[in-house]
Amino acid sequence: MKKFFALSAVLWLFTACSADSSSDSASGPSTGQGGSLARFTIANDHLFAVNDNSLNVFDISNPANAIYLSKHSLFTTVETIFARDSNTIFIGSTSGMFIYDVSNAPNVERLSSYQHVVACDPVVANEDYAYVTLRSEQNSNFCWRSVNQLDIIDIRDLRNPQLVSSFPMVNPRGLGIYGDTLLVCDNGLKVLDVSDPLSLELLDVDEDFDAFDLIPYGDLIIAVSEDGLSQYRFRNGKLNLLSKL
Repeated sequence: MKKFFALSAVLWLFTACSADSSSDSASGPSTGQGGSLARFTIANDHLFAVNDNSLNVFDISNPANAIYLSKHSLFTTVETIFARDSNTIFIGSTSGMFIYDVSNAPNVERLSSYQHVVACDPVVANEDYAYVTLRSEQNSNFCWRSVNQLDIIDIRDLRNPQLVSSFPMVNPRGLGIYGDTLLVCDNGLKVLDVSDPLSLELLDVDEDFDAFDLIPYGDLIIAVSEDGLSQYRFRNGKLNLLSKL
């Protein structure tokens, strides 16, 4: 997990510096964009960082003087954090997905949770749905009872998330969302049409790059694997490999 955290940090800075800000598709915030396996995120001049079973809040309105503000116990083994917007964050844990209102930071309010079997699970979300990948891992203390699948959860009522559908996967990891298009790291990098939450359509796949996390930023995608980074241009549901590092 420390490796995921470090690589997500590198990718956050990389995309903040290199992405084309003129793109008209799903452009990220000026602070940069983290991957779905990131353990920190930024919203409203605050940095939110998860560690083990806690959420820590920092004031970064003055980047040269970050101030630690508060710590909140989450009572679960936390894995990932994702900011949907400036008011709402999603936390992925081994036992479920948790939705928090952070509009009054450093105070935070848990709005709801969605529970699942013990699994490792990153999460991304748009206005209507949250997408959670569940995976099992051999030799893992936390994911040993899990399945390999994608869950789609209706979050139009943030206080009452409802599972809509589940789809089998091979060994899914990180993911990213472009409107009705979902990108999933699952034995390669897969592009899925999720416009119908009850049915998935595979639009494109790169099976030569075994990615475990990605960052969508405008029409760029930065994907990371054990062997390095790959940069893609993403348009009309298709991946165009630009470079590898």
